[in-house]
Amino acid sequence: MTGFYRLHAALCSVFALWLGFAVPALGAETPAEEGKTVRIATGEWLPYVSEAQPHWGALGHIITTAFNRAGYQVKFQNFPWARGYQLVKDGVWDATMPYYCSSDREQEFYCSNPLVSGEQVFFHLKEVPVQWEKLSDLKGYSIGATLGYYYGETFEKAESSGELMVKRIASDEKNMQLLMMGRIKLFPQDKEVGYSTVRHMYPHQKELLTHHPKPIHSKTLHLIFPRDNPSSPELLRVFNEQLSLLKRQGVWERYMRGMRDGAYEKPATATPPAGKEH
Repeated sequence: MTGFYRLHAALCSVFALWLGFAVPALGAETPAEEGKTVRIATGEWLPYVSEAQPHWGALGHIITTAFNRAGYQVKFQNFPWARGYQLVKDGVWDATMPYYCSSDREQEFYCSNPLVSGEQVFFHLKEVPVQWEKLSDLKGYSIGATLGYYYGETFEKAESSGELMVKRIASDEKNMQLLMMGRIKLFPQDKEVGYSTVRHMYPHQKELLTHHPKPIHSKTLHLIFPRDNPSSPELLRVFNEQLSLLKRQGVWERYMRGMRDGAYEKPATATPPAGKEH
């Protein structure tokens, strides 16, 4: 029987590799104990997180791998952002992500170590030259922005004073369309989110687009746990410990490289890095 099980395991490994998923190394993850499940409320924000994408996106992959290694299962569920945030704040769900950690937010939540640094930049067509050091340098440019989004204190002040010519509309997708049509000259957006959007909307024209290297602002994104939940300190400790290991072992960088290459998007332009499925 021993020989049969070895042969069966080998055949399963070959089949898994044929499907495009590498089998995790023995001992890389600890079997989950009964009841050890972390429930995470989130939303749609490609390429960072998406219910429709492999592993729930790059950040979902990182979080699942980290908790799996510590013997936890992870359950994600999509909610409108405001509702998911409130469900976690009320202790109905264990955590939410990805969020910036402002001083006000840290009064109510524990913030994990950074998942990734979110860099907001101006997107523009390559044929449109853009140079700026301070926002006042962009006075002559038509700028698209999305209703309800916060672009940083300096940008918001320049917009409200009329120093910048900003028109807000309902969606990122519409702003990207206007940019590609030349109807606006600049569109501020998270760098990874912007490139993900153009890959989906304009797969054959994405080379027309670029971004200015100077960031409008850079902030880290986090997994956050409610302070009123008695399980939060232990979940935070476990996650931070495993996240540090993933970074030291190069796993985090592999997942981030996959995100930049479009591996967490369907149709994917690359194969997602090996890891445990949800």
